[in-house]
Amino acid sequence: MQRHGFEIRLAPPPRRGAYGIYEAKSRRLWVSPLAFQLGIGRQVFIHEATHAVQSCGGAGMRPLGVTAPLNPVVEREISGILFNRYHPGNRVVEREAFTLQGQPGAVPFLINTMGKRCRR
Repeated sequence: MQRHGFEIRLAPPPRRGAYGIYEAKSRRLWVSPLAFQLGIGRQVFIHEATHAVQSCGGAGMRPLGVTAPLNPVVEREISGILFNRYHPGNRVVEREAFTLQGQPGAVPFLINTMGKRCRR
């Protein structure tokens, strides 16, 4: 990610209560050390890295085209989070990040997609 101009900070994000944040303007990604202590560090990192790659190659965040079958319980949980915590205009990219964070092949997919979509 750093070779593509992203800065990664393993530090508390600037928004209280968040485990991770991606700030597109500065190309900065925060992941709280607490996320790793809670055992969700990988998921948080992948979620925010997904947003970083979504921000490449154009104005605003654009979906990467990830589709994956989800367990119905997980799907309901994601839908509830999206409905209660996110603006309708951000739900597509957030759903994609939540979906990708649980996929075993997420890291190679993001590396490959970053190489195609993000300028160095």
